[in-house]
Amino acid sequence: FRNFDFQPGAVVLIRNSEIEKSLDRKSKPRYAGPMIVVRRTLRGSYQLAEMDGTVSRLRYAAFRIIPYHSRTDISIPLHSL
Repeated sequence: FRNFDFQPGAVVLIRNSEIEKSLDRKSKPRYAGPMIVVRRTLRGSYQLAEMDGTVSRLRYAAFRIIPYHSRTDISIPLHSL
C-alpha cells in the first residue's frame, strides 16, 4: 500500500478491510465512498465527511485511504464542512 498525504477537501475512497475476511468477497465492493477529507490528525489518521457534508466521528488510518478519480470534476466548498 502507498501512503498519500491528503489535503482537506480531497475526495477519497476507504478500503473495506472486513470484506477481505468474508467468503463471498468477490461480489462485494472493496471500497466505500467517495468521501471528503476534513483534516489529518496528529497521529496520521484522517477525519472524513460524506459528500453531503456529514462529518464522520470515526478516524481512518492512512493505509486504508486511496484517492478517488472522478469522471467529471467535483467542486466542494470547504467552508461547508
